Amino acid sequence: MPMKKVIPHLLFLLVFAVQLYSIHSYADELRMLSKVLICPVLIGFLWLETRLSTSFYKHIAIGLFFGWLGDIFLLFPDYFLFGLGAFLIGHGFYLFAFLEQFKKADMRRDRFLYLITMVLAIYSLYLYQILAPSLGVEKYPVICYIFLIALMAVFAYGRRHRTSMASFIAIFFGALLFVISDSILAITKFVAYVPNSGLMIMLTYMLAQYGISLGAVWHKSYQEKLSSTDNRN
Repeated sequence: MPMKKVIPHLLFLLVFAVQLYSIHSYADELRMLSKVLICPVLIGFLWLETRLSTSFYKHIAIGLFFGWLGDIFLLFPDYFLFGLGAFLIGHGFYLFAFLEQFKKADMRRDRFLYLITMVLAIYSLYLYQILAPSLGVEKYPVICYIFLIALMAVFAYGRRHRTSMASFIAIFFGALLFVISDSILAITKFVAYVPNSGLMIMLTYMLAQYGISLGAVWHKSYQEKLSSTDNRN
């Protein structure tokens, strides 16, 4: 692999490691600095690999941009709802991207999609029931957030037959890691402290963003192979 293609991964690995180290070591300034670099590094990676040549890549990049805004807002406890709103918009753009690669016909050829939808719906309802007694003015934004992130994960699975297996796995597991990360964050914020929650939240969050970005880049490789095959035929 050419060095210029390796550099974004190394940069992300560095930010990833520094962020986890800073949380473990209670190095607040280092934690804040590394946190605001997560999404810009991934946006740069996505741009270098795809040049944001289609609306799919543009939507992923915009999702990462709002993730960056959310990261900034969540550095300040008083701006939690602004952070929630930014991530809500970001997940909306991820959903738009995944919807582009979803066809209704796939629902007939992949019955497992119904099981994924049911499991995520039951989990979302269960999570809301845990959070509900502790919610005040955040009630309706949190309901919207839980619904949207579950829907995003459903359609992340729904693109299975429209891309390569590598791209599908990276994005689908990225979406599931988002569900896990945001669940831990919500329980810690509204219900009770979860031991090592900071590490778990950021570990799953960073892997989620990386998985979605990497899956988008791998989809480009799939498109190029598909185009090459069509040209030969």
